[in-house]
Amino acid sequence: MSINSFFSRSRPIWLRFRSPLIGVIVLVLVLLQLARAGGPRYIAGITYFNQGTAGIPLTWAQGAINYYTDQGSLSATVSGAQGDALVADAFSQWTSIPTAAVTATRAGQLAEDVSGANVYRNSDGSLTMPADILPTAVGTPLGIVYDADGAVTDALLGQGAGDASECFYNAVFGGLDNFGVDAHFLHGLVVLNGNCVVQLPDPDVEYRLVRVLGQVLGLGWSQTNLDIQTRVPPPTADDYVGFTIMHAMDLSSCVPISLCYSNGGLVNPYLPKRDDQAALSRLYPGTTFSSSTARIHGNVYFANASGQPGQAMQGVNVVARWIDPTTNQPSGAYAVASVSGFLFAGNVRTTVTGYDDSSGQLFNRYGSNDPMLEGFFDLAGLQIPNGSSAQYQLTTEAVDPVWSGTVGPYQPWQVLPSGPLQTVIVSVTLGGDAQQDIVMQGSAAQKPDWFGPTTYNVPAPLPVAGDWAASLGPYGGLDYFWFSGQANRTLSVLVSALDASSVPSESKAQPVVGMWALSDPGTFPAPANTPSAFNSAIFGMTVLNAQLLDSISYRVGIADIRGDGRPDYRYHARVL
Repeated sequence: MSINSFFSRSRPIWLRFRSPLIGVIVLVLVLLQLARAGGPRYIAGITYFNQGTAGIPLTWAQGAINYYTDQGSLSATVSGAQGDALVADAFSQWTSIPTAAVTATRAGQLAEDVSGANVYRNSDGSLTMPADILPTAVGTPLGIVYDADGAVTDALLGQGAGDASECFYNAVFGGLDNFGVDAHFLHGLVVLNGNCVVQLPDPDVEYRLVRVLGQVLGLGWSQTNLDIQTRVPPPTADDYVGFTIMHAMDLSSCVPISLCYSNGGLVNPYLPKRDDQAALSRLYPGTTFSSSTARIHGNVYFANASGQPGQAMQGVNVVARWIDPTTNQPSGAYAVASVSGFLFAGNVRTTVTGYDDSSGQLFNRYGSNDPMLEGFFDLAGLQIPNGSSAQYQLTTEAVDPVWSGTVGPYQPWQVLPSGPLQTVIVSVTLGGDAQQDIVMQGSAAQKPDWFGPTTYNVPAPLPVAGDWAASLGPYGGLDYFWFSGQANRTLSVLVSALDASSVPSESKAQPVVGMWALSDPGTFPAPANTPSAFNSAIFGMTVLNAQLLDSISYRVGIADIRGDGRPDYRYHARVL
């Protein structure tokens, strides 16, 4: 190879499961890494899933979940029967939503008492587990494990994770681990740590169980009424009523959880709020869903030079709030959110870092590549408290990188919206469907780069001075340059991400750099590359250091690590 990179690639991380019935199963730890959020948790992509399913949210077939509970006790002081009642009640918080057609049935018990005796880590790092809770156990579609003494939690999450001191994080955990090619869930696993359940009822444990079951149903994290967590501005009573249970994170000081979310005991923290009700009903619409609610849908756009819709803008949180006619003010109690582009691919990667993950699966297995969905949002499920018509206020906001880092298609690398945030008033009726596009006036406008379009096979000459500015856009934009190099020389390619004001930013593009011999017909990932963005000590800067071994021509590629591209993805590059 003609290039030596100074950066090593990250190694894949594996979890291996052993079962006496099926031998060794290898499951990649990053199986759920590309989970989508801001509505549905998973969106079928253009690979792995059947043709024609791209852009469809994954669900349980017919909205029916059959779950199987552990044969053992939930904890040293709580019986298995009490655990079964807790699980049934937590599921009922979701299945009782009148506009959602979803059922959860306890279909029986697992074949064993799941414990540290049959779930343990082997000397080679693999896990031994009973066959009926493995991802392949589609005959027991959802396994509910009662980890009475925390040993199973220790085995799955690491030694000490099952201790009572870790209950804030590990009281309940799990999720989905097997998807059908027809865009349906096939299997999931939920673990309740018995060290966290001394007696029932326990509102904190049920709160965490309801959240995990929301994910098992296919819901992602959402962002509404963030002032409940930030306290800016001071939250109102209505904000507590409408604060989604599927928010992305909790403060560790929220013990008990009612301290932060109950408004002095007036609000049940584990009751799904209107945003949650709407999100679940969009996944599993009941017969009355459309007729008993209203819908607003549309697209968020960059504004072009004429102020008209330009490229669609992904990753904007669009929030609808009912306007109370008695006060003419938007109500936080009736708040529903949708992140623009939630059905669109948020991370397909690029030639620089390669198109597949550490398990060998393509990143584009999640999310559609249909440009009509790049800025699409869907606010179906809006409730009208009185009468058959109402007004809703639509606002746009950033997905907060601190509180909502795992919300929306751009997770975990959130992108700030371009241009001033917008507010629109929309009139709705029961059973009605209003289209309302949002053009972000004052946003960055796409400008042609000085070197024109480039491709891998047709790169532009590298500027003689080795210093230039450009942008990565439109979607899928990637810039290639070529230069003649001399053997036994080293060079550095420095790329700083910029915002619309040409100020260094880590909230816009996530630049990565790759280098090939110009004669290379197409080796992906690049033989020399930066596997991540912002790998230097300088804010907003990515650096590739390389050693040239031959006196030949070379190609340099600069891309957003997600394979994204938009008018506000600007950068400044230098070659030293």
